[in-house]
Amino acid sequence: MLTGPTTEGIDLSGPLVVLDLSALYASGALGVLMACATAWLQAALTRQGGPGGQAFLVVDEAWAILANLGVARWLQASWKLSRAHGVANVAALHRLSDLTSVGAAGSEQVGLAEGLLSDSETLVIYAQPPGEVAKAAELLSLSGTEVELVPQLARGVALWKVGRRSFLVRHVVGGSERALVDTDRAMAGG
Repeated sequence: MLTGPTTEGIDLSGPLVVLDLSALYASGALGVLMACATAWLQAALTRQGGPGGQAFLVVDEAWAILANLGVARWLQASWKLSRAHGVANVAALHRLSDLTSVGAAGSEQVGLAEGLLSDSETLVIYAQPPGEVAKAAELLSLSGTEVELVPQLARGVALWKVGRRSFLVRHVVGGSERALVDTDRAMAGG
């Protein structure tokens, strides 16, 4: 997997770099690949971030990599040092219970995953099924009103918690963005 040259045409210094690891979610190789990827990311973010530079680190389907203890520790450090490096960290997951599925109850992985929430200044919460609301209330310190709202949020509407303030925000997707965010396309056969 790592014995040959990088694929021609890839620009790892580009303004947007995507590492698609979805083919390896169930593979034992994911941990090794993530160790390599996180070492590269750390070096790239250190170069881009800091004084005068800014970068975003987006971890989609965060549940898939938080089970790797080394990666979870690296993400914790990334969250804690984000301001020093000029990095805005974003972790996306479907349900908060995904955080408890990254390891055994009480494990370091679960503690680190839940700790990322505590270290996050801004939380964006879309509708959650009723069975997830209690976990959301516990982990996100939701008020009674927020607990009532979360299972009723319409598609595209999110509860934003910024510090101690909360807002309902309707996200509008532009025509050119739709192809980037339409995850229903595969289900519709498109």
